[in-house]
Amino acid sequence: MTIAIIGAGVAGLSAAASLKAAGREVILFDKGRGAGGRLSTRRAASPLGELRFDHGAQFLTARDQGFRNLVSDLEQRGHVAKWTPTRVALSKTGGSWSAEALHADDDWYVGAPSMNSLVKAMAEGHEVRWGERAVALSMREDGRYVQLDPSGWQGPFDAVILAIPAEQAKELLANTSADLAGEAAASATAPCWAAMLAFDAPLKTEWDVAEIAGSPLGLAVRNSSKPGRGDEETFVLHATPEWTRANVDMAKEDVAAELSRLFCEMTGADAPMLTAAHRWLYAKTQTPAASPFGWDEDRRIGIIGDWRIAPRIEAAWQSGHAMASVLTD
Repeated sequence: MTIAIIGAGVAGLSAAASLKAAGREVILFDKGRGAGGRLSTRRAASPLGELRFDHGAQFLTARDQGFRNLVSDLEQRGHVAKWTPTRVALSKTGGSWSAEALHADDDWYVGAPSMNSLVKAMAEGHEVRWGERAVALSMREDGRYVQLDPSGWQGPFDAVILAIPAEQAKELLANTSADLAGEAAASATAPCWAAMLAFDAPLKTEWDVAEIAGSPLGLAVRNSSKPGRGDEETFVLHATPEWTRANVDMAKEDVAAELSRLFCEMTGADAPMLTAAHRWLYAKTQTPAASPFGWDEDRRIGIIGDWRIAPRIEAAWQSGHAMASVLTD
């Protein structure tokens, strides 16, 4: 049995690992140039040398025992490290900002030395064809085919699994599986503008992670507080979904300048020596699906992702693992 998986993120690689362990042949296709997706790491040249920013997902938790086993293995191999940041909730009262300490219910982990290290490690031993964007599906007598840009039609496959955002899955399934397309259409994902800042001296903030209320900024993270990120003072900012939607087409340079201004106003910091921005169109699940995966038995097509369960890296792994059980039982 040969199975195509569209998307080589955590969900797709989770499914691939379970399928391969059961003796199935799996080929993954991903539009990215390399491992990462929302766990990507941005590199930037600066007067202090090359800097790295985790500008997507900031951390992961491990509650499911199967995922805990994976994280433990990756931690032992140096691909994942525990992170214990100082966390606060920031709110503005009477023109000044106040901070309330927060405490995590779960251990937090990060990829080491960057978030994409997790995906790179999970991709080891799998056939992943990077730089291949799925643009169409076709059902033929001898199996399922996937049209890829730039390599063209690939197949036949005994089954196809889509491990991509719901909005992209909806488009790809529109003429193939009405039921699965409907499931994808019912899920909503919020966008997020992310800004990356570097400073030439440490800031005086006494926190590493701030959850922010009453501002276009929703989250601020001292990127350099994570294990293996170097000594340079770097921060990643995430705008709120509401502000991002209202400014989704703003130029990256303008987004970086505005979010940087708000951050410096909030913290009293001088202007950063480096700013950059990245737009995540599909950042955080707001309306999850009703099940861990979707499966069209007649067409032998499945859909998976964290959007099926919750906006967590662990949920993406759970979705892929659950999907694989259909093709291995």
